[in-house]
Amino acid sequence: MTNIRIILFLLTGTLFFFLVLRFQGKQLQTPSSPAGIVSFELAGTAQETSQMLDAWKHSSSMGSVRMNILIDFLFIPFYALLFYTLCGSISVRHHGKAASLGVLLAFFSLIAGLFDVLENLLMMVATYGYFNQVSAVLTAFFAAAKFSLLALSLLYVVLLGLPLLIKKITGASRQLPPPAL
Repeated sequence: MTNIRIILFLLTGTLFFFLVLRFQGKQLQTPSSPAGIVSFELAGTAQETSQMLDAWKHSSSMGSVRMNILIDFLFIPFYALLFYTLCGSISVRHHGKAASLGVLLAFFSLIAGLFDVLENLLMMVATYGYFNQVSAVLTAFFAAAKFSLLALSLLYVVLLGLPLLIKKITGASRQLPPPAL
C-alpha cells in the first residue's frame, strides 16, 4: 500500500466511526450532559459524573453510554494512526524544527490514543457505579490531554501539510518557505 492509500483508509475509518459515534450518541445529550459523551469525558468531579449517570439511568440510556464507549475503542486506532501517519509524512518533507515537531506530534498522536483508552476504561467502570473524585479527575485529565494533543497535531497538519498538498495539486515548482516556529 502506498502512503496515500494508508492515509485514505485511516481517514475513511476515522470519519466513519466519528459519524457513528455522533449518531449513536445523540440521545446522550441531556441538560446535565449538553455535549453528550464528551460532557462525561470532561466532567472532572464525582458530582458531575453522578448527575450524568443518574440522568442516563432514568432515561434508560445506560446501554447507549456503554455502547458509545465500546465503539470509541474501535475509533481510537483509526484516528491515532491517521494523525501519526499524517504528522510523520509531513515531517519527512521538512527540515529542522518543523521536521522535529512533526515527529514529536506523530508520537503524541499515539499517546492521545493511549489516553483515550485509559479514559474509556475509567468511564466504563463509572457506568457500573465505581467512581470517585480521583477517577473523575483522572478521566477529565486524560480527555483534556487527548483533545489537546490531537488539536496540536491537527494544527500541524493544517499549517504545514496543507501547503504541501496545495503545492502538489497545483504542481507549483517553487519551494515554499518553511513556516516560522
